[in-house]
Amino acid sequence: MTARPSRRRVLQQAAALGALPAIASLPAFAQGFPTKPVRLVVPYPPGGSTDILARAFAEPFGRELGQPAIIENRPGAATNIGLEIAARSPADGYTVYFGTSGLASNPHFGPVPTVDVFKDITPISLVATMPFLVAAHPSLPASTPKELIALAKQQPGKLLISSASLETQVKTINKRAGIQLLHVPYKGGAQATNDAIAGHVNLVVALLPVLLPQIKAGKLKPIAISSAQRSPAAPDIPTFQEIGIEGPSPSWFALFVPSGCPAEAIGRLNGAAVAAAKDAELVKRTLGQGIEVKSSSPGQLAELLKRDYETNAVLVKELG
Repeated sequence: MTARPSRRRVLQQAAALGALPAIASLPAFAQGFPTKPVRLVVPYPPGGSTDILARAFAEPFGRELGQPAIIENRPGAATNIGLEIAARSPADGYTVYFGTSGLASNPHFGPVPTVDVFKDITPISLVATMPFLVAAHPSLPASTPKELIALAKQQPGKLLISSASLETQVKTINKRAGIQLLHVPYKGGAQATNDAIAGHVNLVVALLPVLLPQIKAGKLKPIAISSAQRSPAAPDIPTFQEIGIEGPSPSWFALFVPSGCPAEAIGRLNGAAVAAAKDAELVKRTLGQGIEVKSSSPGQLAELLKRDYETNAVLVKELG
């Protein structure tokens, strides 16, 4: 009987034939994903609500992955620049797009992305939801939703409202309240807020975590929040619905990767996102800011994106 060669001898023979370099160069997925840091592409500049959430989320997310999750801010074109950079990155799981509900509205309201949100990116998991808030410079002679609407009707097209390119939200408020606030878009919520504090604009609409610290500091005064119910983080702020107006829908935040990403990476990223959403420190850190941390399966996120996309198709007709 011929003796079976030892494992050592097999390796020696493989090395002699040049096979070992090929073994060493096997894809990272054969060795376990991830083996290096993951970058989170955030389509807004530092300091805004999306950036605040992304940085809070990145810590437990990276811990669950066993690799750092590094924030890369790529603002511009109403989130389209960050989206296009992420979608055109290698589909290896190491680039994750920290997307917003703008994915479902930009294709209808513009600027229309060059990326197909249903073909060029793949859902991973929902991360959180936040309501929008309208706040005013303290000098504005209106402190409630009714007072603002009355003032705006007296001065059509005269009151300026800033935002981080939230044109859809401003149009929704104008249409449903029967007023004409003049929108002034910015690249990020921090800049839009600063100009409202300085009095360069009368009002600002932004996500609750951006404006809440300025309201607590007395630099801005709240007018109304966009959620169906008052936020536990700001129970004294009324909702638009309390006066019979359906305000803008709360924003959601979620993770996506370039299409073609291996299933192992998708599963690993989803598992880390689900675990991160249960992190006690993250929940405690965000709850007081008006952020509701959540998670989902890739399929559930795909359904949310599709549903909101279809809702916006109807909304664009309503708003003209």
